[in-house]
Amino acid sequence: MIEHKKGVKEIRKLLSLLPVLLVTVNIVFSAISCSTVPAKQADSKGVYHKIKRGQTLWRIAKTYGVDLELLAKVNNLEDATEIETGGLIFIPNAEKILEFEIYKPADSHVKKVSIPTSVNRGEIEIIWPVSGRITSHYGSRNGKKHDGVDISVPKGTPIKAVSGGIVTFSGRNFNDYGKMIVIKHNSEFSTVYAHNLENIVEEGDDVKKGQVIGRVGNSGNASGYHLHFEVRREDKPINPLFFLP
Repeated sequence: MIEHKKGVKEIRKLLSLLPVLLVTVNIVFSAISCSTVPAKQADSKGVYHKIKRGQTLWRIAKTYGVDLELLAKVNNLEDATEIETGGLIFIPNAEKILEFEIYKPADSHVKKVSIPTSVNRGEIEIIWPVSGRITSHYGSRNGKKHDGVDISVPKGTPIKAVSGGIVTFSGRNFNDYGKMIVIKHNSEFSTVYAHNLENIVEEGDDVKKGQVIGRVGNSGNASGYHLHFEVRREDKPINPLFFLP
C-alpha cells in the first residue's frame, strides 16, 4: 500500500511538470524555426530558395522575375550581407524552385567610350571595391538620403573596379563627392567611387574587373578616410549591398 501511494505521488508530480515541459519544447522548436526559415505572411504564396555559393540577392531576384526591393522587404533584409550560402530566402508568388548558373561576363575589349558589346544588357556581377568596415549604409542618414555605402579603410588603400566597363567620369566633383570616378558597365548599370585621394584612370579608359582605378582618401565633404561607393541602375541609386557577394 505504501509503494502504491508513493507511485501515485510520483505520477502526480510528473503531471504537474507536463505544462512546463510542453512550453519548453515549444520554445525550442520556435527558436529552431526562426533561425532556419525566413519569416513570411501566413497566406503568402511562393517557394523557399536555398542560396548557393556565389549567388547574390540581385541574381536571385532576376532569375525569379521578382522586384529586388520587394524581395528584400519580404525577407526583412536590409542588405545582402544577411544572406549566406545554405540559407533560405522566400520568393513570393513563385511556383517552383529555379536553378541557375552564376553569371560570368566575358572580358571587354572595347577601347572607346561605348557600352561593351561583350556584356549582356541588364546583367552585372560585382566584387567589393575595397575590403573594410561599413560605417554608413544606404538609405536615410541624419534626415538626408545617402545614395551608397561608406567603407572605412586606411588612406591610400587601392580602389578596385567592381566589374569591367568604361570610365565615363574621372575628376573632381564639386557637389561634396571630391575626387570621384564613374564606370559604366552596360546599358543599365554604372558604379561610383568617391572621396578619393587619387584617380588613376581617365575618362574613356576600358577597365577590367579587379583593376586598381584609384586610392582612398577624404576629398570633398568627408570625415575620415573612406570610400563612398554607389551602384546606379539607369542612373538611379540602389542599395549596393544587394549586389555584393
